[in-house]
Amino acid sequence: MANAYSLHAPISNLLHKRTQPRITVVEAIREHINLLLATRLGEYRYDPDMGCSIWNEDYANITNPTQWKSDAEQTITNLILQYEKRLQYARVYVDIDEPADQDTDGRIIRVRRRITIRVTGNLPETGETMPEQTFVMYFSPLASE
Repeated sequence: MANAYSLHAPISNLLHKRTQPRITVVEAIREHINLLLATRLGEYRYDPDMGCSIWNEDYANITNPTQWKSDAEQTITNLILQYEKRLQYARVYVDIDEPADQDTDGRIIRVRRRITIRVTGNLPETGETMPEQTFVMYFSPLASE
């Protein structure tokens, strides 16, 4: 049931007083979590606490990936619980790897860290479990898929 507005709604609709397209609650939650993940801590001027602090370690040398993953999972879980009220009991799983990009000759041209973030939780409005949402982001430099 489409009963939420998209973050990607056309601005021209607002300017011309047209109705905005609606999306499902799960899609709206996904868009909001993606926004939370892509926002650096302190970047949002109206709430400096909103944002994902893991980007502060964008170029850091991760010496203990297990501890880093555990810290990232806890940080993202807390972020979602604080800013996404349509989702309860959020569960976050983080995987990190370093796929190598290759040029047409097969030479490695760049190695970046890829972070795969999987999020699920309960939708209190319906009592259902939200299907797992997957977000893929890259470190050094930050990018998302």
